[in-house]
Amino acid sequence: MIDMGLAVKIAGGGFGLVFFLLTILWFTIWLTRIVAEKTTKFMRK
Repeated sequence: MIDMGLAVKIAGGGFGLVFFLLTILWFTIWLTRIVAEKTTKFMRK
């Protein structure tokens, strides 16, 4: 029998890790988009 408290901690930790990774991924994409926009504007001049 698995200890429910331990199972909840593992599940919560896994969910937190996935959420953390998704946040980093979203931030990276957002930052890349801004940098790309600034470079294209700079290149057009």
